[in-house]
Amino acid sequence: MKEITKVSDDKKWQAVVSCDRNYDGIFFYGVKTTGIFCRPSCKSKTPLRGNVIFFDNAAESIEKGFRSCKRCCPEKIVFEPDLELIKRAKDIFDADYNKQVNLSNVSGQLGISKNHLIRIFKKYTGTTPVQYIAKIRIDEAEKLLSEGDKSIIEVAYESGFKSLSNFYKCFKEHTGYTPNKHRRGDGF
Repeated sequence: MKEITKVSDDKKWQAVVSCDRNYDGIFFYGVKTTGIFCRPSCKSKTPLRGNVIFFDNAAESIEKGFRSCKRCCPEKIVFEPDLELIKRAKDIFDADYNKQVNLSNVSGQLGISKNHLIRIFKKYTGTTPVQYIAKIRIDEAEKLLSEGDKSIIEVAYESGFKSLSNFYKCFKEHTGYTPNKHRRGDGF
């Protein structure tokens, strides 16, 4: 827990201008013209000094009629914006695994670059988005192979693969056996 100390308004303003994370939780600031309050580390556009009011806690700012910033989520005790982005990306991948996934479009929906998406996804999950999507597709293919009598081609396309050879390659890489062996139960 951060030690609560009295910080001058000038130091608070410097913390806001420099987006200093060290002051997060010590104070919050509200922007009178927008009615929004933020953490000192918020990356939103720096407001004019005359439009800023400081608060000791989030409850005080809400009490004064300010609403929380959607960018820095000051009402949350711990805010990890990258984890929020990963969760949103996974939701998109989970919903659209069987479609052609364009990482540029997904990153655009999240408001970040494609390279940043790949970097933070790998940092927090240990896999790239492409590997994650392939895993979802293989899991779905295993389920379809186990529960039905669809052809291998139907299973491949329903689980999101556009190429049968890529399906076989990915399936064997992830499971260690071919789709036919899985269907027969030889891979277990």
